[in-house]
Order: sequence, then structure tokens, then C-alpha cells
Amino acid sequence: MSAAVVTKNSEREPLLEKFSQWLKRHPELQLQNFKCDWLPGDASNRFYGRLQFDGKKDPLILMVMNAPEAFKSEEVTGGKVSEPSELPFVTVAKEFAKGGIRVPKIVGVAENSEFILLEDFGDELLYQRRQENSALEWYELALKELAKIQKMKPFELAASRSFTKDLLLWETEHFLEYALIKRNKNLSEAVLKDFRNFFSKLVDDVVSSPYVITHRDYHSKNLLILEKEKQIGVIDFQDALMGPATYDLASLLRDSYVALDPTEEEHLISVFEKASGKKVDRRIYGLTSLQRNLKAAGRFYYISMVKGKDTHLPYVAPTLKRVLKTLRDLKELRILSLIEAHLQEEIQGSCKV
Repeated sequence: MSAAVVTKNSEREPLLEKFSQWLKRHPELQLQNFKCDWLPGDASNRFYGRLQFDGKKDPLILMVMNAPEAFKSEEVTGGKVSEPSELPFVTVAKEFAKGGIRVPKIVGVAENSEFILLEDFGDELLYQRRQENSALEWYELALKELAKIQKMKPFELAASRSFTKDLLLWETEHFLEYALIKRNKNLSEAVLKDFRNFFSKLVDDVVSSPYVITHRDYHSKNLLILEKEKQIGVIDFQDALMGPATYDLASLLRDSYVALDPTEEEHLISVFEKASGKKVDRRIYGLTSLQRNLKAAGRFYYISMVKGKDTHLPYVAPTLKRVLKTLRDLKELRILSLIEAHLQEEIQGSCKV
């Protein structure tokens, strides 16, 4: 019996036909007639559809893997690894599941790795729950999941790649390029030198700290509320690598999308310290959050200027305000004054591109 396909995007019907043919070759899955609703996209180079199958109560997610984006920040350096026998998403999902991390179960993978069929975690992001209330109990669960990730023994794929000094410096350079230089901010060579000297010192301190398995994008829009299980579901983990122990912590607690107040942040750091059994180096934590927030601000402009998507521009102002607060805390007043001088309108949220 051929699969019945219903979709809201006719341009993707050929893909669904390929998927239907793949299902026919895998009768053991017992999945046939389905309808597909394509889900809203973001800045990712992948896209997703929710599939409802006849006779199946729970839907599944179809994740379509497009060609890799030619963007250096997606590359990982610092190790040598042979050509992978499976998609990094699949490898990391298996290893995280072994470590007790709640990731989507993989139902099937196309032979050409064009798509993956996954368990559906639903639609409610931690980000959305935070808009309704403090969601602190869910943040606590997210930090307990993070502690489990950091306690894992490095598996081959993660151990073969890491946040090197060059990669972290490139990400800060990305901020200079897209938030400042390509937006005609007319930075003098002296000002550029001040920025780069500071970034080099910052990164030197960050890479000297202990390294652990790092999700790399552990924030409120990559964590889902699994209400029935009272668990946090973790997604978008395919870039896992070795990185500073403070990196994912800073990604979550100094998220570009969510503002925690200082009392909440302190409470959650203490929750993480208890779950991980390690004290957080507050200075390295601050430097790591600064590096990540600067990269994010540059990335948001990159998404607008290169990809033509303005979806992330509303987050520029809160991200820059977080950068300024961190610089004040670290008493880095020279860089603070430079950012204030060149990005004043952006900090106030009155300038987009």
C-alpha cells in the first residue's frame, strides 16, 4: 500500500515521496499512510516535519539534513577523525542516551543520511515556559541534565574535536565583522587592535580552564518541556565537542533569549554545583559568557545580512546589554566604552541593520 502524503509545502513533496519509498523498504517499522505538517524554521540548515501515521497515536518528527552550511563557526578543529560512518547527530544521540540524557529516540535513518525519523518531543520549549512563569524547576532539571553530560566519559567523536583557541577567536572576530565592520561602523586600526588584544586575552583564559563534553548550544530554545515525564528533552546536540566546563552553563544562564535576575542565576549556579560536584569558577564563567554573547550578537547580524532572515535581530539589544553588564562585572572598562560608543543605538534597540 502506498503512503498517502499531505503537506502544506508542495515544494517538499518530492522529499516526502522519497520518504514514502524508504518506508516501503522498511516494513518492520509498521509505518504507512501519513500526513505531514512542516514546522516553522529558524536559523538552522535543517528543516523538520511532524508526521501523523494511520493507527499510531503519537506523531514522529522527520528531520531533513541539508548540505552543510559554509560557515566556519560550524566547523570543529583541534583533532583528527576519520570519515564518520554515521551522521554526528546519530552518534551523539546514541552516546547521550547511554549517559542517561533524555534525547529523542531514533526510529530510522535514510541510507544516504538525507533524513532521520525521530521521536516527537512536542512543541513546548523551556523558552516558552519561561515566558509564562519563572520555570525555575525546569531550569533546575536542565542543569541536572547538563551535569550528566559533563560527567560522561568522552566518546570518540566528541574527543576528536574541541573548542580551540583559533575557533573561539574566530567567533569573536565574527562579532567584529558582522556587528561592526560590515555595518560600516568605521573602526580605526587602533580600536580594532584594542578589541583583538582583549579577545586574545579572554580566550587564553577560557581555554586554560578544564574541558568536558560540551553540547555547544545548550539554551532555552534547544530544551523542551516533557511534562508527563517531568524531564527536560535535549535537542540540537550534533556539534558536541570538548569545551570549557563553563560553556554550556553560561549558554543557559546567560542566554540571549532569556533574562534571569541575579538571584535566580545564583540559585541555579548552586543547583549546578551540587549536581556536578564541582565549584564554578565565576571569573571564567563570566569570560565564557562574554565570548558566547559576543559571538551570538555577530551571528544574529550574520543571519540577517547573509541568510536574509531578521528573526534574531530582536535579541541583539538584550544580548549587548548582557555583554555590557558582564564587562562591568569584570571591570573591563576600555572594551565597555568602545562597545557603548559604537553600538549605542543597537543597545537601545533602535537600530537593526
